[in-house]
Amino acid sequence: MVRKIDEKKTRRALRRLERARKAAAASDADKPDLSDWEGEFLGSLEERLEKFGSAFNDPDKGNTEDALSSRQALKLREIENKAKGKARKPMSRGHGFKRKSGSPAPRGRDIYDDLDGPADPAPRPADPVRDHQPPDAPEARRASFRVIPGGGGSDVGD
Repeated sequence: MVRKIDEKKTRRALRRLERARKAAAASDADKPDLSDWEGEFLGSLEERLEKFGSAFNDPDKGNTEDALSSRQALKLREIENKAKGKARKPMSRGHGFKRKSGSPAPRGRDIYDDLDGPADPAPRPADPVRDHQPPDAPEARRASFRVIPGGGGSDVGD
């Protein structure tokens, strides 16, 4: 199966190759020259573009309508930047799996934050069975529910 590549895209890629080659050749002393590999890369791309209209065949490597694969376009952009004098930034070594902050924030809620005090504000009648506690037992706190303003409750009856 033959791919159909737009001739405009092929010519555009060839012009980019030629501009990059000329910019590298006319570079000043402060700009680094192209390495042998980069010169060979530009030559092979130009040869494939002239012969096939595209410099790659595998559809997994880029858009099938383009003349250059995504990696080839990236390397060509790096060569163009090198010819302009903009050096490629080296990759950072990173810091591994170290924590970025000192201590992590708690992930959950503290269940004791919602306790207000006595659960029943109104006094209830004395019940000798329920209220019986040993004399040395600590006073127990009971959990209570409270309404949170703006809690977004569902309005089923409306």
